[in-house]
Amino acid sequence: MSSVAPVASVVPQPLGGDKTIIVNLRRLTALRAIALSAYIGVSLWLADALSAGALVFVLLGVVTTLISGWRARGSVAVGRLEFFGHLLMDWLWLPPLLALSGGASNPFVIYLLVPLTIAAATQPRFFAWLMAAISIATYTALMAFFPGVDGGHSAHMGHGAGHDMAASQSGDFYRHLIGMWATFTFSAVLIAGFVNSMAEGLRSRDRHLHRLRQEQARRDQVLSLGTLAAGTAHELASPLQTIGLLVEELQAQQDLPEFVEEDLVLLQQQVNLCKQALEQLKSRARDPAGNEEYQSVAGFIDRSLERWQLLRPEARFQLQQSGPQSMHARLPLTLEQTLINVLNNALDASQASGSSEPVALKVAWGPEHLRIEVADNGQGFGADAEAENEQQSDGFGIGLILSKTTLAQLGGSLTLAARRDCPGTVATIELPLESDMAEVS
Repeated sequence: MSSVAPVASVVPQPLGGDKTIIVNLRRLTALRAIALSAYIGVSLWLADALSAGALVFVLLGVVTTLISGWRARGSVAVGRLEFFGHLLMDWLWLPPLLALSGGASNPFVIYLLVPLTIAAATQPRFFAWLMAAISIATYTALMAFFPGVDGGHSAHMGHGAGHDMAASQSGDFYRHLIGMWATFTFSAVLIAGFVNSMAEGLRSRDRHLHRLRQEQARRDQVLSLGTLAAGTAHELASPLQTIGLLVEELQAQQDLPEFVEEDLVLLQQQVNLCKQALEQLKSRARDPAGNEEYQSVAGFIDRSLERWQLLRPEARFQLQQSGPQSMHARLPLTLEQTLINVLNNALDASQASGSSEPVALKVAWGPEHLRIEVADNGQGFGADAEAENEQQSDGFGIGLILSKTTLAQLGGSLTLAARRDCPGTVATIELPLESDMAEVS
């Protein structure tokens, strides 16, 4: 709940703070700088100069490179949409530059596939296909308006053999450009489809491995805590037995003040609770699967709340329950402790905020499902945390980490959400049940 001190956990980076996007933006900046340098070098080598129009768009390309390089410093998070915007910046200078320097016949036209390839490898499917459509449309426009040849129309101009040969060569080259356009279109579709699918498969695998590493780390933590708890239980057995004997001897004495007798009764209750907890731990060790006989669900809720009030005499709660009162189900041995952990955190959160309102419980069950909602009156989550359920589930205390892991192993879940009607947090326990509706309480 909101008052529990956080523990170390692996929190996934938000979309706008993915460091991989920063790395990809740096790579894009380097590619753009290399492409511009190559274009300038080849142009000066072949033509000894750049036209005034081409020089303007080369300078625009340099400006976009500087902008991308400045944002790739890593001081401010770069989101996925912004990265796609940096890819689109290539279309500010690249198509006009090609149109002014040979059009579709310019070998540099192959660079149109570079933004598409980057988008297919790093962006979701929609953005990859959008970039493919832009690339194909740009190449088609260059073919239609700036082919770089006269398209064979010179055959209608002049009647000499030289003109006929030039017209034939021009027509052959234009057909060659048509073939390049078809190859470019096929390549663009291939990159947007297959490359994007393979990249998405790799990203899905990485996310799966990340979840597995988190689960393994949580299991290792639970195992170490379980080992520590077993040793502690063994060490506590003898002192508890001694304390119980001393309490019984004190209660057997005569003429004790009334307040002392009340304190001894309370102390005896607390000792009995400690012994019950140790017995439960032993039972859990004898039955690792956590199986139990069928028991009344309503009775289980009442017993859990009664035990919680013995542990926390100051606790107050409001209970709303709905479900068949006669229904019996197999309930895991760890469910009671899980519920008590959640109730303790709810009470702590309410007390930390100075609220005197009782903890609100809503319990609903059916033949196949049990749902328990525990609402506190603490500080709750921030304004943006409610939409990030995964992040809300992090930051548990030790008890809630164990509870969440235990429920996950049983096919259930423990989630946190902000209260809608007032400040506070709602912890929701959901667990599948194996019920026996034929039994009655």
